[in-house]
Amino acid sequence: MGMFDFLKKNKTGSTDTVTPPSVVLRNAGIDPSTLTFKFTGTGVTIGGHAASAAERKRIVELVSAIPQLQSVEDNMQIGPAAPAGSAPAAVGDSSAAAEVSHSDQGSASSADSTHTVVSGDTLWKIAEQHYGKGSDYMRIFEANRDQLDDPDRIKVGQVLQIPG
Repeated sequence: MGMFDFLKKNKTGSTDTVTPPSVVLRNAGIDPSTLTFKFTGTGVTIGGHAASAAERKRIVELVSAIPQLQSVEDNMQIGPAAPAGSAPAAVGDSSAAAEVSHSDQGSASSADSTHTVVSGDTLWKIAEQHYGKGSDYMRIFEANRDQLDDPDRIKVGQVLQIPG
C-alpha cells in the first residue's frame, strides 16, 4: 500500500486524486524541505522547522485544507533547521523514528530528495512512499551504492538519496 493510498477515498466513497502535503506547500510558495510528515490513519503530524510564526500558521492552514485529512497536529518549531550533518535521532527515539523526510517528494522537477531510514523501513516501502510503487526500489539502491552493498540491508539513521 502506498503512502497516500489510505487517503484515496473521501467520506462519500468516491476516488480522488490526493496531493501530498509537500506539493501543496510548494505550490503555495513554501519550501517543505525543513518539514517532516508522519501519517496516522487519516491524520498527519507536521514536524520540523518553520521560518516564522506566520509561516507555521500558514503551513497548518494549507495542510488542513487537504480534504482527505481529518486531523493535523502541529509539532513544528520556529527558527532555522538544524545544520546539515547533525547527528540523526537515536534508535530508540520514537518521536523521530516514525517521521519521514519529504524534502522534494512529489515535485514536478527531477530534483533529488532524501529519506532518513527509520525502524521498519525497507527500500520497497521507501520506493512506495516516494514513487507510488515499491518495485522501483532498485532506483534508490543504485543511487546509494556508496553506502549500500545489499538492497535488503539498510540501517536506521542512514540518509538515502531518492532520485527524482
